Amino acid sequence: MELQQIMMGNFKTFMQKEIFEQPESVVNTMRGRVLPDGRVVLGGIKCRQIMEELTELPVILELASDFLDRETPIFRDDVCFFISQSGETADTLNALRFVSFICFESICE
Repeated sequence: MELQQIMMGNFKTFMQKEIFEQPESVVNTMRGRVLPDGRVVLGGIKCRQIMEELTELPVILELASDFLDRETPIFRDDVCFFISQSGETADTLNALRFVSFICFESICE
């Protein structure tokens, strides 16, 4: 048996193997973060619980102010949810700006 056959497993092509492995790859690489601050911390805790139940992935809960103070490493495949009661909480907005600068896309509602 050749190495190529071993790596392909029961799939006919590497393309087919990659397609079938995509869901597992997403689960293995995605990290979720919830960043509340101020009075909405309890809402953040509930948000984390719901997201973990729906995705079956671990979700990290951090205060937005601590997130900035610790210089938390953020990666391209992280999914961050910023929660603010007023929409104007300085620490939450600064954390959002930090992540947007490093990573990329954001959706504000």
